[in-house]
Amino acid sequence: MEKKLSKKDLFWTWVRCYSTETCYNFERLQALGNTNMMLPVIEKLYDTKEEQIDAARKYMEFFNTEPGWIGPVIEGISVSMEEQRANGADIANDDILSLRTGLMGPIAGIGDTISQAVVYPILAGICCQFAIQGNIAGPLLFELIFKGLMIAFGYSCFMMGYRQGRQAIVSILKSGTLEKITEMFSVIGLIVIGNMAYTRVNIDCPLSFTSGTVKVVLQDVFDTLLPGFIPLLITLGVWALVKKKVKPTYIILIIFAVGIIGAYTGVLGVVGA
Repeated sequence: MEKKLSKKDLFWTWVRCYSTETCYNFERLQALGNTNMMLPVIEKLYDTKEEQIDAARKYMEFFNTEPGWIGPVIEGISVSMEEQRANGADIANDDILSLRTGLMGPIAGIGDTISQAVVYPILAGICCQFAIQGNIAGPLLFELIFKGLMIAFGYSCFMMGYRQGRQAIVSILKSGTLEKITEMFSVIGLIVIGNMAYTRVNIDCPLSFTSGTVKVVLQDVFDTLLPGFIPLLITLGVWALVKKKVKPTYIILIIFAVGIIGAYTGVLGVVGA
């Protein structure tokens, strides 16, 4: 009789993906959490204690990847391979272990990039605007949207891993979907960062000169031709220092020095002051 995991089994296995960092330790990292996640699957697929112990032992090997966004694809593939193996497929423990070990690094790179380098800073940049104004919607929206996206990504990747087995990761990489999503969020991120630079770097140039009977204020010229020019210039200057790997402490000192000298000479001022 064919052994088949139900939709309920798959759902609760996916839910337990988010406990893989429970009992996280520096010897095996996520291994114990992964074993805990797979135990109900193993107990359902294998009949004897010896088979169950043999199947579970491999999950106690060192394992570490991005756990919530793209990482569940590995768990989905593992579940699929265990199900095939329990039904007589020629799949050894080492096959499953090798696949998991080979995928954990690349998947961590993709998942961490999407979650930590793209989605997190964009959402934080948007929601901080509400929080700064004292609006409780800021932190609430951040948590709801971030967790909602994580659950949507995680569930989709887990089920795709289960349905397609070892071909899942090939499909992910060949389709170019992740690259398109990353590019889309990167564009949004640049827009958000540009807006933050314009609205949060409150520096202007109060210098003025008289031409005949007309008084010309440089900031008015900038506002007409290049709005946000001074904040953009300062932001790009800091970015250039960061790219040159100047220490943050030195960058802060440079900002202090430029600010003090600029204010003393009248070249720089605070917007609205």
